[in-house]
Formats: sequence, C-alpha cells, structure tokens
Amino acid sequence: MKASRYPLLSLVLILMFSAVPAEGAQAVRIATPDISNLLTESGDGIYQRLMNRAVAGLPWQATEQFYPYKRALMVFQQGDADCIYSFTDVLRNKLGQDAVVASYPLGKFAFYIFTAKGAPAPAGLDELRGQEVGAVIGHETYLDPILSGRDLKVFWSKSDAMNLAMLKHGRFDIMIAALPDVAPLLDQLSYQPAHPLLESFDRLTCHNTRRNRAFVKALSASLKRLKSEGVYQDIAGPLYLDFKTDQAPEGVNKAGRTPD
Repeated sequence: MKASRYPLLSLVLILMFSAVPAEGAQAVRIATPDISNLLTESGDGIYQRLMNRAVAGLPWQATEQFYPYKRALMVFQQGDADCIYSFTDVLRNKLGQDAVVASYPLGKFAFYIFTAKGAPAPAGLDELRGQEVGAVIGHETYLDPILSGRDLKVFWSKSDAMNLAMLKHGRFDIMIAALPDVAPLLDQLSYQPAHPLLESFDRLTCHNTRRNRAFVKALSASLKRLKSEGVYQDIAGPLYLDFKTDQAPEGVNKAGRTPD
C-alpha cells in the first residue's frame, strides 16, 4: 500500500502522456493519491511512468493532480476528476458496481506481518496474542476487518519508516505493511513471503461514461502489452510484484486500495 500517505501540498502535474498533438487529444483528469514510490508528488512514481508509456501514441492527454491519500478519493467522488489511481473496490461499494470502470492492473500489492530483522516473523494473525502492532494511517480499511475482535493494540503512524524506527526501539512488537511500498526497508525486516494477510491490485479507476470506457479499453490493451513485454518489471525494478496476465483482467471487481 503506502509507506507515506500524509497530507502534502497539492501539486498540479500536467503530464503530456499522449504523443498526439494536444489539439486532437481528449483530456482525462486524473486524481493522484500519495503512494510512496508508486505515485509521487514529482510525477516520477512507478505507476506514473507506466502510464506515460501506456498512453504514448493514444489520442488522450492526461492531466494529473496530486493530493493526500484520502483527499484524492474525495476529489474523484465530487466529480472533479475523471479517473483516480486505485480505489476500485471502495468506489464500487460506495457508488455502485456500475458507477466506475477500471483498467488492467498497474501493479499488485500484498500485506504482511513484519518483525525487526532476525526476529521470528509470525505466519498469520492467529499467532498473535496481546501484541502491540504498528500500521500506517490510511490502511484501516484493509486491516480493520481482519484485526477486528483480536487481542491487539494498533498504533497508527504516518509512514512505514516511522513504524520501523519505533519497532527497533521496542515501541511495539510487530508492524503490518504492504509490498511493494515497504520494499526499500526490507533489509531491516523479517517476514514470511508465503503468508500474505491479503493481496490485491492497483488499477486506474474512472467514472463510467462512454468516453472513459473508451479510454480504459485503450489503456488496458496498452498496459497488457507492456506487461507481456516485461516493461512493468523494467520500470518497477526491485519493487516489482509479479502477477499472471490472466489473473486480473480489466474491469473485474478486485479490491483496490480503499481508505475509508
């Protein structure tokens, strides 16, 4: 999910993704939430670079505006953006299954239990009793349902880096975080890769209009091609999480990143 989704000053990023002249391009407004390494204020996040490649040559001009994580969702719901990165499932739940359309995945994410490097990492929540847990603000929607009713005390902070520091100082026993967001910190953490708490996909999610359906269809075809050509892995590098191309077709109601 995110290593840092805390309020930042909004920055308008005018990204000329399309190779066609602006005069003939159709505009698409994209609300961009803060997801560390994947979506950045400077516009060089992994998903943003994938979009750059995917939309090149298509008759679309994408304008991104960067927001704090939950603010981006509000902007989209108010109709001030045509599309938003992620949030597929929460928007279908809030607005209706047919209210939005979603692209082929931009990437996969998975939540795990982490301990300080060298300490035994639990395989699942059933192994935890009375522990204090660190997690990132904004992950409540994913974690609340699976943590509900368990004997755990959760500390919510602004970033995975902050949680790691508190973990090292004994403030709590474990932290729950998502890959690929926390990948830059893995050399300081232990976890069990075969035992994710949950897995899902990030997509571009758009209001269900005729124009947006055409955009999502063209975008998805381009993304699928880039995935098959290895471009996803080239761009993401060590943050890449593989998935099968038939595992998550575009438009399927998979859980997106879904803050309340």
